[in-house]
Formats: sequence, structure tokens, C-alpha cells
Amino acid sequence: MWLTVCVNQNNYKFTFGSGVKVIVSPQLEVEPDYYKLVGGETTACLATGFTRQNGTSNHTLFKDKTAAVRIENDKVYNQVVVLPTGNNGDECETESKDSSCEDSIKPDPKVNFVSVTVLCLRLLFIKTVVFNVLMTFRLWISQ
Repeated sequence: MWLTVCVNQNNYKFTFGSGVKVIVSPQLEVEPDYYKLVGGETTACLATGFTRQNGTSNHTLFKDKTAAVRIENDKVYNQVVVLPTGNNGDECETESKDSSCEDSIKPDPKVNFVSVTVLCLRLLFIKTVVFNVLMTFRLWISQ
């Protein structure tokens, strides 16, 4: 491996060696998920969650269309293409993975217990406040 050294002096550049080519690529490679979006007469295909900028290049709908974009401080790219009139987006859905939505939040008995305990303590506090207010009014009326 050769290292290039560049010296700038009096507007002259000297370069020594053949140079080093640096390629930065992500270690984790994630394929895109495809979703069909329908709104009125317009149909679009959304590719989301992929790590290579050209991750949709092998998909027929995304060739030579809009560029993939990455939201600031995000690690994945997203790309959308609006389909022409008459195209119902069947190609978009055929290449998508299993997109069934499952509830990944499981009930936790400890959280449920703490929630019920807090609710009971709030009810007890409200009952105490109401009782004190009623007793105060009774004392005022009796005098």
C-alpha cells in the first residue's frame, strides 16, 4: 500500500506515490421493503429501510426514476415512485416481503400491577380531599 504525500509550497504541488483509494461502505446490508400507496386516483410504490443508495436498482419500477434519499441522521434510505395512470402497482406488491403487522408489545404483569396501584392511590387521595371539604363545610354550617 502506497501513501500519497502532497507538498504545497510557492504554488507548486509535489505528489509522491500512487495514492490510496478509500471506499466507505456500510457493514450491514439491508434490502428494501416495498409498499403500495393508494390515494384517490394516484398510486405510488414506496421502498423503505435499505442501506445501499442504489438498493432499488434491480426493481423494475425504480429504474432511472427518483433518487433514494436519506433523512438526516438516519442510517437507511427511502425512495418513492409515482406510478403512471393505469398502472395499479402490482409489481410493487409482488416483490415485497411479508408485511403483516403484528403487535410486538406484550403485556407486562409488573407494569399492570403498578398501574392499578397508582390508580387506587389516586382514588384514595380524591376521596380524602372530598371528605375533608365536606367536613369543613359541615363545621362552618354548624357554627
